[in-house]
Parts: sequence; C-alpha cells; structure tokens
Amino acid sequence: MDIKTLYTLIAVADRGSFAEAGVALNLSLSAVSTQIRTLEEELNTTLFDRSRRPPVLTEAGLDFTHRARELIAHWESMSEAFKKDASGGLLKLGAVHTCVSGALPLALKHMQEAGQRLDIHLTTGLSHDLEKAVFHRQLDAAIITQPEGPREDLEFHPFVEESLVVITHCTTKPGTDKEVLENTPYVRFNRSARVGFQIQQEIIRRNIAVRSMMEIDTLEGVIAMVANGLGSSVVPSRQVENEFPKNVRTSPFGDPPLTRRLGVLVPRNSPRAHLSQMLLEALRTVSSQGKRTVAKPSRARMAVSG
Repeated sequence: MDIKTLYTLIAVADRGSFAEAGVALNLSLSAVSTQIRTLEEELNTTLFDRSRRPPVLTEAGLDFTHRARELIAHWESMSEAFKKDASGGLLKLGAVHTCVSGALPLALKHMQEAGQRLDIHLTTGLSHDLEKAVFHRQLDAAIITQPEGPREDLEFHPFVEESLVVITHCTTKPGTDKEVLENTPYVRFNRSARVGFQIQQEIIRRNIAVRSMMEIDTLEGVIAMVANGLGSSVVPSRQVENEFPKNVRTSPFGDPPLTRRLGVLVPRNSPRAHLSQMLLEALRTVSSQGKRTVAKPSRARMAVSG
C-alpha cells in the first residue's frame, strides 16, 4: 500500500470530490481515480459509492479513511520531512445571514491567525432550508438557530446564546420594551427565519399589540429602517464592533431577556467532521472571548453562493 495513495484518499474525503482532490494534489482526475481503484482492489472492498455524484464514501470507506488519518499522523510525526501539504480541506458550509455578518468572519480570522487552512464554499439561507441541505448531504455543515427537536441523523453543536433586544430610534420616548413596540411602527424581521418566528411567538405570548408596517429579510435592512426613524424592532444581538448605529437605542426584550441559540449542524459520520469541528472550535473561542472588533477579510479562500 503506497502512502501517496492514502494522501489521495484523504484529499478526496476532505475536498468532497475526485476532481477537487486532483487540483489540491496537482494530479489529473484519471490519476486520482486510478489510485482509488487500485486501493479498493488491494483492500477488496468498495470505498466510494459511485452511483452518487460526486461519489461519497461508503461505511467501509469512512472507517478506512479514519484509520488512514491515524496512520499518516504517525508517519508524519516521525519527521517533518514527511509532511505533505494537500492545501487543507474544502467545507461546503451554510449559514444564516445574521451569522455571516457577525461571528463567522471573526472565527475565520481566528483560524487564519492560528495557521489553520480551510477552503469554504458558503451558502446563506434560512435555518430550516439549511437544515434540509445538511440532511440531504448537499452541505457539510450549517450555522443555524437551534432546531426545535433532535434528529437521529444530524448533530447540533451550540456555540453561543445571543440575547434578543428591542431597537428603536434615539428620539423615541423611553419606556418598557412593550411600550416601545406598541407606541411605534413595528419593523418585523422575517417570520420565515427561525429567530423571526421565535420573536413572533413571544410577541403573541406577551400580548404585545404591534403595528407592523414592513417585513424585512435581513438584519442589516431592519437596523437601517430603525436608524432612519421608521419604527422599532426586535433583533438578535451580535459580537461585532459598532453593532448598531449611534442613533439606535437598545433595551432587553423580556425579563429575563429572550435568547436564541446558534450552533453548527452536521450529519453524523461525515468524512469532513474534523473540518466542521475546527470551525466550531473557532466559533466557540470568539464567542467566549466576546470580541468587539470586526474581522478583516480572511486568507481562507471562500466561494459564496446563494
């Protein structure tokens, strides 16, 4: 068994396709395919389900890839000269919009400064849509608001609880959160979003009579409307510098304040679980530190879709 073939196998697992592995290792697609076929014949087992596009690891393939990682770790520990750069891994990541403009850039910057290499194909969307994409293995992981209940085939790993706050223009007459919301036009955050639905349910539970004048899909759009004196709203607080404009006043929503839990949703037995774990640890680090600075663009390569 050639150690180079094990590197090729791991590159395919980490990058999600034979073609991407070939690019990372500077090999042709046919060379990658030949190496994997040879390895399967040597092991007398099928490592990849080729009825799927791109091919995905079988249960035997997942198990063998895990053992290959351990073997290569021992191999590389013998000498720095043995180390082989496969340009990190590729993570197909989904994220809710509020995290893309909040914790995610901080986490990527943290990973960059720690020398961790990760390529990300990022898709933004609503929590329930991203959850479906993870279930169908269209995404390797998704940063979403906590699902309503556990699923046997998916794992949710929380990294932060964000308080929900009432935001209003600084000229609004001070009062309780209920008074502010009832005495000003209500700029509603998208009820299709899980956090938007959570806010709506709390408004109903507390019998807050809001006068909704508009419903907006993005947190930035809601904040802009409030900053221009067009109403008040309820939004999640985020760990970024200058989170709200100076002319926007905030107050807790509820006593104690209502919160939403953000986390990373991953499928069980994912071949790229170590990549999502790397990201999860970075998200937990920046969240626990409560950083108040905006991350500069990361060197981690990121392709954005959606």
